[in-house]
Amino acid sequence: MKKGIVFAVIAILMVMGLVTISIIKIEEVPVIKVKAEVTVTDGRPSVEIANVEQEAVNPLQSPRGSSTTGFPSVDALAIINNTKVSYWAAKDYHGNGTYDFVIGFSKSAAPRQGDMVKVIVKIVKVVDGKARTMARDVKVILWE
Repeated sequence: MKKGIVFAVIAILMVMGLVTISIIKIEEVPVIKVKAEVTVTDGRPSVEIANVEQEAVNPLQSPRGSSTTGFPSVDALAIINNTKVSYWAAKDYHGNGTYDFVIGFSKSAAPRQGDMVKVIVKIVKVVDGKARTMARDVKVILWE
C-alpha cells in the first residue's frame, strides 16, 4: 500500500516538474499597453493617447480575443503595417478619467521588429440606434 502511495507522489511530482519546465520555456508574446486620457468639455468627449508601451509577456497573460464590452465604451486596437489587426480591447465609458488597455495579438497578426503599428483609441456611443465614434486619437510607433 505504501509503495503505491510513494509511486503516485513521485509520478505527480514528475508531471508537475514537466509542466513547470514547459511553462518556463514558453516564448513570450507581444502586447501593447496603452494609457488614454478622456476629458469631457461642454458635454463633448475627447481622448488623448498619453502612453504606448510595447512589451513581451507570458502567453497566459496575453489577451486572447476581442472585448465583449457594450456601449458606450472606450475602445483600443492596433493595426500592423495597415494590413493586420490586433484583438480589440474596450472599457465601459464613464466620462473623465484614465483608461488603461492591454492589446493582444493573434499569432498571424503579431508585430515584428520594424513594423509600423498604428494604435487607435476611440470613444463609441450609440446614437439613433447606430454606433458612432464620438472622439478618437491615433499614435503610430515602430515596433522595436
